[in-house]
This record gives sequence, structure tokens and C-alpha cells, in this order.
Amino acid sequence: WWRSMAAPPLPSFKDQGNEAYARQDYPAAVELYTKAIEQDPDNHVLYSNRSAAYLSMNKGNLALQDAHRATTLRPDWAKGWGRKGDALAQMMKYNVKEKMQEAIEAYKTGLLLEPTNQHLLGGLNKLL
Repeated sequence: WWRSMAAPPLPSFKDQGNEAYARQDYPAAVELYTKAIEQDPDNHVLYSNRSAAYLSMNKGNLALQDAHRATTLRPDWAKGWGRKGDALAQMMKYNVKEKMQEAIEAYKTGLLLEPTNQHLLGGLNKLL
């Protein structure tokens, strides 16, 4: 009976970041994911999530840094490669054309890990 009287756990910084992202409050999401990273600096998902928030703010360079960290921490995680491809593709839109080949390679690396991943296939097809 004592368990039912305990207060529910407070949401983690990651959970709060996810909530901020869902309501499209990307600056708050970045701040909350940053706090989560300070607590767990080797968590690849946190870098990927912050990368997505940066992408939503059109901050491709910062998104790329986080995507790179996610793929360094977990090179066998296709979603991280998708984030890296997305960041590089976004940078291409702003006349950073040399990023195109890097974006293609990131999507291809992700597809080696998950050949049917629709996000990766779609990102690659946009560039080819």
C-alpha cells in the first residue's frame, strides 16, 4: 500500500526535452537535452534528440556536431546516421554544397545498418 502513496517520479530532462520538442519549443528542448547530456554524456540518443531540435531551428552546423557525436558513440545505430545526413542536407540548402557527398555517405552508412529504413531511403533519394 505504501507504493501507491509515493509521488510519481519527476520527468527526466530527456522526457522534458521530448515534451518541449513535441510542442515545437525547440530552444527549450535543446536546453533540456543539454542538461540530460551533462548527466549522461555517453548517451547517443540524447545527442540525436538535440540534433533533431537543432535541425528544427535550422542550425545545421550544431545539428551536425551532435549527429557526429551520436554516430561516434553508437556507429551501429542507423538513426544517428539519418540525423547526420539530415544535418548535412540542411547545410547544403544554405550553399554548403560540399556537404552533399558527406550527406550521401551518411545516408548510405545508415542503410547498410537498416536497408529498409524509409527515412534514410527518402533522404538519399532527395540527393540523388
